[in-house]
Parts: sequence; C-alpha cells; structure tokens
Amino acid sequence: MSRLTDAVVLSQQIVVTATEEAYRVGHAELELDDLLVALTAVGGPAGDVLRSLGVTVDRARSAVAQVHADRLARAGVPAPPAQPRTLPRTGGGLPWSPRADRVLTAGQWDVRLADDRRILQDLVREPSGFVVEVLAVLGLDAERVLTALDAWVPTATAPAGALFSPDPRPWRTVTRRGWVPASPAEVWSLVTDPARRTAWDPWYASVEERADGVLVATLVGEAEGAKPVPPGFERQEVVPVAREEGRLVEWELRRPDRPGGEPVQRLAVALTSSGGGTRVDLTVRWLGTGGWRAAVGLLLRPVARLAWGQMLLAKHAGIARALR
Repeated sequence: MSRLTDAVVLSQQIVVTATEEAYRVGHAELELDDLLVALTAVGGPAGDVLRSLGVTVDRARSAVAQVHADRLARAGVPAPPAQPRTLPRTGGGLPWSPRADRVLTAGQWDVRLADDRRILQDLVREPSGFVVEVLAVLGLDAERVLTALDAWVPTATAPAGALFSPDPRPWRTVTRRGWVPASPAEVWSLVTDPARRTAWDPWYASVEERADGVLVATLVGEAEGAKPVPPGFERQEVVPVAREEGRLVEWELRRPDRPGGEPVQRLAVALTSSGGGTRVDLTVRWLGTGGWRAAVGLLLRPVARLAWGQMLLAKHAGIARALR
C-alpha cells in the first residue's frame, strides 16, 4: 500500500475501534478515553509505543474506568453502572465530543508516514488532564510517554510467506493490512472455525459446513437490517483452496444458485506474529472481464478497488472486535 493509503486505513481503523469502544461503555459521543483505547488496540505507531510501555487494551480500559470513578467520587457522585449498547451491523457512527474533536483537529498525523503519534501527544497534553490521570493509574507519567513517542522507530514486519496461493487466472488483487491484540494461534482459531465465521465476517448471516469441508453461507439481507439481496445471490459456497496451518488460509467464494456457480472472488487471510499481537493481511481477488466490460472495468477500477478495500476493512474490524 502507498503511504497515503496506509494513513487512510489507519484513520479508519482508529475511528471504527473508537466507535466500538464507545458502544461498549454506552457513550453517546466518542470521548477521549475511547480514542485512547482505540490507539492501544490498532497497529499504528502510537499503539506500538503504548504496548512497549506495558499498556494493553484491558489495562487501558481498567485505568479509564478507575479515573472516571475517582473523578465522580471527588465530586460526591456515585459511579453509575455501565450501560453498553449493541453496535449496529451498519457500524453506528457517533459524533466526536468537543474535547476529542479538538485533539483530532490539532493532531492530524503526517500522512506521508501514516503516523498517529501526534494524536497521542495531544491526548497527553489535553487541558483536562484526563489522559494524564489514566497514565498515572497505569504507572506512567506524561514525560515518559512523550519521550517514547519521540524515540519511536518503525520496524517493518514482513509477512512470513505469500499472502495468497498461486493461480494463473487474471485475478485483480487488493490487500489490506491490520494488527490485532491477540496471538496468531487465537486469530487462526477464530478465522478457521466455521461456527465462528459470523462473529467476524459481517457479510454472512449464517454458515453451515458440509461434509466435504465447503461452507454454505447465507448473506445478510433485509432480515438483518441490510439491503435486499438480489435473487440468486443469497447464498455463497466458501470453498477452501489453500491452507498453511497457523499462517495462511484462502477460500474461493462461489454462487451456487447462479448458472455454472461461477467464481465470485477469493479471500485470503495471512498471519504474522508482530508487536505482541498479530499482523493480519487480508487479500481479496476477483476475476477480470473481457470485451466492452473490460473497458468499462478499467475506468471503474479505482472505485472497485476502494469498494473491495472497504470490505476488507470491515472484515478486519470484525476479527479485531471478536478478539478484544
């Protein structure tokens, strides 16, 4: 991916993760603490620094809860119970609170580096001192975090092998990389378990495994609050085509109710241990077309790549959410 694409992907991951955190604790707006937990949970430079200082997602959540309770206690107000809300399938976007919005506006990262360290720096320096109190609960002070941010050096984690299987057909390919705070074994167990497929793949309402190992999936539709699925497209066969135990799995997705059950696309998941968690490379491949459709497809290729990329981001968010 280009640096610009890296920056866009990282920003989307931060927003999605902060939104999930806000729903988890029942916030009506995305707050400073949602942003802090999101930075800890995604694979950007700020998360690298926080994790190097011993800040995990669970520890960050616990410290945030303690600071909220302490502030309420000082004001003589009992801490209310958390009222988590269910995240809508469509993502359920929330507005940023004024405090968080000011941090984001001031902390726009350097797009050339896909760098979110500026956001963490501005969180630490934010006038309310909330994040500084959270850091104190975690046994850290602002200066130590800021020094670590300044000293951060990128360490590229190369995938352990190919991101997908070889195939001579004219596939178009889009890959999106992400990071999740779980071991490769945990991620592998999730993505290869048919019973857990709907926990991370937002496109499927149900999945059944046949005796031959092929999964028969029903796509989400009106019953799940999504758009209607055209006739003949309601089901997909998810056919395993490659598997390297613990590292790479790839499926070909077919439409069994269409003439010939022609291939739709391939989806590959490649895992690499990285930074106390797992680098997850998701790759989608789809077949090009010939004739006049090829000319139209060439014009629309940037749009298609964007759409496929957004699909991969949604799947990555599902994997991360299922393991947090």
